[in-house]
Amino acid sequence: MRERRVLLTQVIEVLQKGVISGSAHQNIRGNWQCTLTKVVAGDRIDVAAAIYVDAAGELVIVITVID
Repeated sequence: MRERRVLLTQVIEVLQKGVISGSAHQNIRGNWQCTLTKVVAGDRIDVAAAIYVDAAGELVIVITVID
């Protein structure tokens, strides 16, 4: 995020309101992975995320941010 000058609030907005660009798929570890896209504060931001489900519930893990 720092390298691309993307704020945490922007990433959260992409995760909450972004649309899936490309296709969701299972990665080699069996976790679902996708890229979400949204224009936030005039910048198009892509967030690659994986959903990992453990015994406590679901967690979203941000893999990388692309601006």
